[in-house]
Amino acid sequence: MKKQIALLLFICFSFMIYSQNGNIIIELNYNTFSHASLKSFQQEFIEDIPEVPIEVNDNFPSNIGFTLGYKLNQINTSLFFSYNSTGGKISYSDYSGVIRITQPLNAYTFGGEYQIKLSKTNNNFSLGLRGFSMLSNLRLENYTQISDNITNENIKFQSINLGVGGRLIYEYPMSFFIIKASLGFDMTFGGTLKFKENNDFYLENNNGDKVKTNWSGLRTGLGIAIPI
Repeated sequence: MKKQIALLLFICFSFMIYSQNGNIIIELNYNTFSHASLKSFQQEFIEDIPEVPIEVNDNFPSNIGFTLGYKLNQINTSLFFSYNSTGGKISYSDYSGVIRITQPLNAYTFGGEYQIKLSKTNNNFSLGLRGFSMLSNLRLENYTQISDNITNENIKFQSINLGVGGRLIYEYPMSFFIIKASLGFDMTFGGTLKFKENNDFYLENNNGDKVKTNWSGLRTGLGIAIPI
């Protein structure tokens, strides 16, 4: 996977060198996610220990991310890299000890987006149609302390998602840069969480079903584009 990422970055860099007219894009994003499979899997931890009143602290909520990209103006197409993160956490503590299970999850996204102007008289609005792939990393951290006995387990998983999406983009020129705002929706597919140490094995729930990532959700963005 590292070789594939390096190759993609090399291709993006090559486009930037040989393109005569393009924009560097920097965006801050606020995104929602589905992750129904992971939420259900987290609930199973609570049901497996009915005698302990474990509470849900985080249930894979919406979060802030960022996007870096480069637009090739000649073909109205952008190449982009995005980072998103979220996670789950359940815990309980009293005088006798602590139980804490955390599931930090992040994703690296690589893709392309084709922009279509929505009006011939107003160039500010466009529709962006995108396709992408995502590399997700999940850590399952189990910390238990009962009196002086401490158990600390850390297991890592990875998954690959493919996705498509669309968004409405508004651009407003200011001085030497362009303000960009966007609102859209991404739909992702796949995402079986495999053990990082051995991809022949995968994470499953109590019913024997595969636990999967699902980054589908609303996408918002606010940033700038710098012509070069």
